[in-house]
Amino acid sequence: MDLIIRCEGFEQKFGGLRYEVRRSWVVNGDRYETARVWEYDHLGLQTAAWQDPGRGGWYFEWTGERVSKPCRDLIHTDGSVGTDIDGGSPYLPIAPSLPNLIESHALTDTVATWKPWPMSSLATSAIELLDGLVEVPEASWGSSRWRLSDTVAVMDYDSWDHKNPRRRTLVWSREEAGHRQVQAVLDGRHQDQSDAVTPGGTTS
Repeated sequence: MDLIIRCEGFEQKFGGLRYEVRRSWVVNGDRYETARVWEYDHLGLQTAAWQDPGRGGWYFEWTGERVSKPCRDLIHTDGSVGTDIDGGSPYLPIAPSLPNLIESHALTDTVATWKPWPMSSLATSAIELLDGLVEVPEASWGSSRWRLSDTVAVMDYDSWDHKNPRRRTLVWSREEAGHRQVQAVLDGRHQDQSDAVTPGGTTS
């Protein structure tokens, strides 16, 4: 019954919703951009569903991101959104609810036109020096967090790799004020690293 209620609730609230999410990032100095459509549909009585022995309840498949991929987009009867990574693994939650996921997508699309910074250029300790960042609770949760100012956006998220778990950080800026703010923190980090090394090659 919980599964039926969740499926019907999904159809009533989100069925037919369509939007495009643009993304931008930098790797090895090259900027990359994508634009992918998300579709909020399931297959009615033919929708695949599975019991979840780990969390309890059920989860079912929905269309989700329109892209070729090995994993499924899933919704759990506890309200969370998840995936199974390779089409056969246990349920892995990625967002606590569909509204949270949608809000995160909205921010991802908004900052896609901003300047993305290299993923490894700013350490967590350096990012904490950025002034004016405020967490966006409706788009954030334990494994993913958005922080914004008028000219800088920061997203921290956990990787899905259980064998090599790590926290990743993406940074974007807009307008000269934002670019200068991020560059100043980056320059300060590089200077700190330089000051920590003595001419003899040892750290002070």
